[in-house]
Amino acid sequence: MTICRFLRLKQNIFRRNITRIVKKYSKLFLFILMFVHSGSLFSQSKIEDGQSVKQNITTSILPFTLYSEMFGWAAGGFVGIQGLSQKNMSLYMGGLVSTNGTKYGFIQFREFYLPFYPRLYIAPDILGGYFGALKVYKDNPANMNSDPHKPRAGSNESVKADYLEVSGSDQWYEMKFRFLLPIGHGKDEVYFSPELENGILQSGEMGGTHWNPFISGRTFIDIKPFYRKRVSFATNGIEFALTRENKDFYINPTRGSLQKFAFRRDFGWFDSMAPWSVIETDLLWYLPLHEMFGSKNSLPKVLALDFWTVNTLTWDNYYIEGTAPDGSIIKKFHRPPPYTGAYLGGRYRLRAYYEGRFNDRAAIYYGAEYRQIIPWNPFDHWSLTRKLNIHWLQFAVFAELGRVAPAWTLETLHTDMKWSAGGGIRIFMNNLILRADAAFGKEGMFMQMYVDHAF
Repeated sequence: MTICRFLRLKQNIFRRNITRIVKKYSKLFLFILMFVHSGSLFSQSKIEDGQSVKQNITTSILPFTLYSEMFGWAAGGFVGIQGLSQKNMSLYMGGLVSTNGTKYGFIQFREFYLPFYPRLYIAPDILGGYFGALKVYKDNPANMNSDPHKPRAGSNESVKADYLEVSGSDQWYEMKFRFLLPIGHGKDEVYFSPELENGILQSGEMGGTHWNPFISGRTFIDIKPFYRKRVSFATNGIEFALTRENKDFYINPTRGSLQKFAFRRDFGWFDSMAPWSVIETDLLWYLPLHEMFGSKNSLPKVLALDFWTVNTLTWDNYYIEGTAPDGSIIKKFHRPPPYTGAYLGGRYRLRAYYEGRFNDRAAIYYGAEYRQIIPWNPFDHWSLTRKLNIHWLQFAVFAELGRVAPAWTLETLHTDMKWSAGGGIRIFMNNLILRADAAFGKEGMFMQMYVDHAF
């Protein structure tokens, strides 16, 4: 029996018992983290606001194995360094190789601000590698006129098997510049200095206390140049966004909210497929159920809610590229590639579906996730695993609704919506969330492991 057939058989079993899936993920995480080494590399002193501050630099080294619908079985390594030059600055690097021939790596910076002007944050992301087998939900140009009544690949009415399987390189470069506005917590508290006890925020929160942005939270003006080329689908441009982070702790929020309003533009430069423009709104809320129905001193129990919508402004714009052999005009539409813009499926939205399974002009998404830190930590029971510095485990269950559509209208976007539901485990170590999710929907089961919360 091949590996793929074996996994399909296991997925049928998982559908009947979600608890078994969570248990298997817990054992898989334990196996992975048995090889982690983390600790303090050294201490140094630095000057902040005229005072000497002792700074610890910590590192985490994580060899891992995982299974993903995109990669198959994979093995790789991960390195995380916190406090390298600034207290909250984090540097993450990693890579993997998989059974379907994929080779992938990344470098990511977080919370790095300019020393001479700390209101300006810089967050570069570099990802790249080679996909051995990748599903792209996009019409094959050779078959576009074969059946005019056939739903477009990736549309809400399309079928799961309607995709192109390709292989090739993937290059993804982003450089986000964030200017912290002098309002709310950002007025007098430029430096984010959370105080944690066993991985739980005790003081130093930067939001979640008031709805007014002039009183609470950090508000940023974001400018992000980007370049992405996945196989032959290339795009590049700039994103402009206004983001208000009114969370108590941005890594693992327990109360507060986030509002983001963004405009992305590909100007058609370099090897871009076509110019395009997209507007996006993302609204998140975090409700502290442990405070609302219990005690502030109890372990956090959080209900996280997400509303997201996007519209492609240039979807119907086009230029004439040429003439087909049958005399018809070949149009080049100003639309983003299927892995960006209005798409659903993958690591963040509609997690029961393949990455970019649904893509169209517009999209809408509703997500709800209940997260509860559990008092039992199996890594505290053995001397070897205690050195891993695993602060806590968190159980999560989630439900999602979403839809893509050829036009942004409330009636269309709320008709025949796709759904996804599932559960997972999160592990917090050295300011990093490790996430494992198992989700199911109309098209079956999807399993994945990643870093950070979905929202």
